[in-house]
Amino acid sequence: MRKYGRLSLLLLIALLYCGGGLNDLKAAEKDTTLVDFKGASISGSVQKVISDSMATNHTTTKLDSIYKPDPKKAIWYSLLCPGLGQLYNRRYWKLPFVGAGVIGLAYAINWNTKYYNAYTNGYRDIMDNDPTTTSYMKLLAPGTTGISESQLVTTLKNRQQKFRRSRDLSYIGAAGVYVICILDAFVDAQLYDFDISPDLSVTPSAPRINNYGGAKAVELSLAFRF
Repeated sequence: MRKYGRLSLLLLIALLYCGGGLNDLKAAEKDTTLVDFKGASISGSVQKVISDSMATNHTTTKLDSIYKPDPKKAIWYSLLCPGLGQLYNRRYWKLPFVGAGVIGLAYAINWNTKYYNAYTNGYRDIMDNDPTTTSYMKLLAPGTTGISESQLVTTLKNRQQKFRRSRDLSYIGAAGVYVICILDAFVDAQLYDFDISPDLSVTPSAPRINNYGGAKAVELSLAFRF
């Protein structure tokens, strides 16, 4: 009996020891799971913060990369030189047109001014009574004969007025190109980020009958969206 009692006591102690070990093991596993869960949560939060930060930086960089010209600066650049406003607005395709206009008008002004001065001097020489001043002879075509002095005076006078008129028109054209470049640079800079949609729709609405002062009137409206 004592032998069985000792065996029973040893078996009970062994069971209690095993039960305590199992409880400790479960508690350790629970703690490990909790730590892993918290670690995963912290890791996920860190990744989310990093992703949000990268997205914010990307958005900020994208917004910073959007070019928006200043209309006042565009005007000042155009006042300094035609074409600088278009260059500031990054409308490079307009530069050849501006350059062609400037070069063409500069050539026209130089050409008409040169011949206006030549015919003015020739008209002065033929109108004075000094036989040594004959610069008007250089303006005649080679081999010209049979022309009277009165006809020559009339020809010189008419051509002088013609080239003066052409010179004045060239100056007006140059001023027009200058002003157009300024206005174009300002408007282009002002409407640089204007959204131009290709969708142009017309929405008709049903007519409405209104009563104005006892008289009936029919109203029809069209709405253009662009």
